[in-house]
Amino acid sequence: MSAVRGQSWSLQQWLTSPINRYSPFFVQEEDRAVTQNNDHSGGLSRRGFFEGVASFAALASMTNLPHAAAEPASRPLSIESRTRSLAKGIEQAMLTGLKRNSARYPLGEASTIVHVLQNLQLGLAMNYVNADPARPTLFNYMNPHVKQGGDNTDAFYSGFAVDARNTYRLHGKLGGARYVSFTTVERDDSTPWGGAMGAALYGHEMEVEPDGSFEVIVSAKPHEGNWLRITERDFRVTIRQFFADWENEAPMSAMVDLVGESGIEPIANNAENMMQAMEASVGWLHTTVNFWQDVIDMYRQHPNAFKSWRELTGDGVNATPGGDPDICYWNIPEGKALILRVRPPECLFWNVEFNNPWWETMDYRFHLAGTNNHHAVLEDDGEVILVAAHEDPGLPNWLDTCGHTEGMMGRRWMFAKENPRYSCTLVDFDQLDAVLPAGVKRITPEGRKEQLAARRRGLYKRFVTL
Repeated sequence: MSAVRGQSWSLQQWLTSPINRYSPFFVQEEDRAVTQNNDHSGGLSRRGFFEGVASFAALASMTNLPHAAAEPASRPLSIESRTRSLAKGIEQAMLTGLKRNSARYPLGEASTIVHVLQNLQLGLAMNYVNADPARPTLFNYMNPHVKQGGDNTDAFYSGFAVDARNTYRLHGKLGGARYVSFTTVERDDSTPWGGAMGAALYGHEMEVEPDGSFEVIVSAKPHEGNWLRITERDFRVTIRQFFADWENEAPMSAMVDLVGESGIEPIANNAENMMQAMEASVGWLHTTVNFWQDVIDMYRQHPNAFKSWRELTGDGVNATPGGDPDICYWNIPEGKALILRVRPPECLFWNVEFNNPWWETMDYRFHLAGTNNHHAVLEDDGEVILVAAHEDPGLPNWLDTCGHTEGMMGRRWMFAKENPRYSCTLVDFDQLDAVLPAGVKRITPEGRKEQLAARRRGLYKRFVTL
């Protein structure tokens, strides 16, 4: 047990606690006041900082793992001692992931380790490299190397830290993605990505110059033109770009600047703030591992069936602005295939993303891990038929399991008036021809090669480098 601000905490409480309050990125308002009055470093007060470190150092003792003895909270822990606690925290995240993940086959277990290590990189990007709302930096969240929480094969996610005491100007060329949104995110340390969405702007509704130039003012005070309102509850702005035609839709080119002087002090570049950010990143990593497995456990109760987040939880934390996604836990034993059928509604954008047991996209550089309103081949009557299978079924809309037998998938209808739901039918793979409609559209091996090559060319355009 460890004492934090006079409160006794269990391991479960620690893992689910808002550890990020000890990072300058997630600092609470009362701690900001203490910092600005007493420290003037842009970070936390020394007392708050050391109390946070003491909480983190207690992790190893609570997990029965060997560790360096925690030093008294009244004086700094050495960097070496804190490094040992960081290493044990990362190790414990891996062990927790192995315990929580239901994919008990070698590939599923190895994917757990990759998930933890890739998301440590994302945690550092959010809590350290791009954490300062006084020095805003637009950065990419997920890509072929960093994935979590239903990352989207069609997407480019980015954002920047904000504080309502500042005014920000986001500007550049909007690009040509089929769907673009700018949203604020409220603080909530119980999830990896914060809480509910606040304000929203959509690219197809914005004022944009004929050459594609745009400007968005992000501030607490109203502003003419494209204005995104932030409040004291918001800590980040997130930008979503969903690409339909990967090869021909250009990504946004933009940057963010402060308007006038910052209303808060920048985070000081010192050892204490640096270590604090790393400790917050590992705390965030535990939140990530537990949160997504909690969500997957919820959907696992409804195998091979699509359900919406709101339908199961009643909240909008993971809703996509402009259209709530339906989500499915898929389970396809060897020798089986899952047939998905629906008539897509008229909408701005729709897609299906196919994910592994950690709700990460398959390696979409080399495998078909989803489709959308541009890439999908429809039947003559407007129906789309997708087949998730362990081997190529010779159909254009193949979802490649990539060696997994379970995982997650999601579908989006963006700005649709209707909300049709996929039917899902598990069949023997060798019975596909008997089950599918006569005359269902097919693809040749040469067509499959070009299908994959075209997507890869599009990814180079979206991410510049892979």
